[in-house]
Amino acid sequence: MDRRPEGCAVHCGTLVESEALLLRWDDPVAQWGLGVFETIAVRDAEPCQLDEHLRRLGDAARRFGVPLPTADELTRAVRLVAEGVSIGSRWLKIVVSRSGRWVVFAGSIDPADEGKAVAAVLLPWRRHRLDPTAGIKSVSYAACMLGLEEAVRRGADEGFWLNERGHVIEACTGNVFVARGRAVVTPSLRDGARDGVTRWRAIVALRELGLSVRQSKVRIAILRAADEIFLTSSLRGVRPVVRIDGRNVRGGDPGPITRRLAEQLMASEARHATIETRET
Repeated sequence: MDRRPEGCAVHCGTLVESEALLLRWDDPVAQWGLGVFETIAVRDAEPCQLDEHLRRLGDAARRFGVPLPTADELTRAVRLVAEGVSIGSRWLKIVVSRSGRWVVFAGSIDPADEGKAVAAVLLPWRRHRLDPTAGIKSVSYAACMLGLEEAVRRGADEGFWLNERGHVIEACTGNVFVARGRAVVTPSLRDGARDGVTRWRAIVALRELGLSVRQSKVRIAILRAADEIFLTSSLRGVRPVVRIDGRNVRGGDPGPITRRLAEQLMASEARHATIETRET
């Protein structure tokens, strides 16, 4: 995962070139990974679901003891950086250290990644549901990077984490959903899953489509018996999982629930963008 910043950035409220962003080695982020972050999709210079991302950043900051700038300061910085990136789909990142230093920067997305079908593997390690970093977008991201490297080593694109009880909790870069018939289940936050912004949008959209959705335990047996498996994330949208541990899911093709959900979320985002444009 290579996300190089482009264009302008904001450092502690000041607009700078992204090349000028520097981190002191004595900063708690560099020393111990004591910091939180949010990654936000930007569509045609408009940050998507900004309020939801700032709410989640605030929740993580409180748990991590990280002092945040005000919501107005962050919103101003996000919009400054978003307006400075080229038209199309981009990513934007907010990073805040325990020291109080904070940055906002952005870069480009490979359009081919959005909605791309993926193969996944179950990772050989476990993440404890009571770990203090469970469910938090922490700068301590080494485990996820190692998980992605392990998946690639085994010929896959994504790795699925299990908790100490052997329940599926999430993928390295997204939330997990499993469908069988007209019932969909996604790992519970109590099992260690991250409270993804797109995860919640997906739950709402699936219910609007008339499907039953539960937040519950996802055992490996449920994964094996699935009609469909898909991932959700802010940057990559809805991605069908077509193979797990070398076994095809639904013959290796995306299923109808996955496709309908992706269409529903895209339509919802387009309506939201239209409303934002009218209001401004």
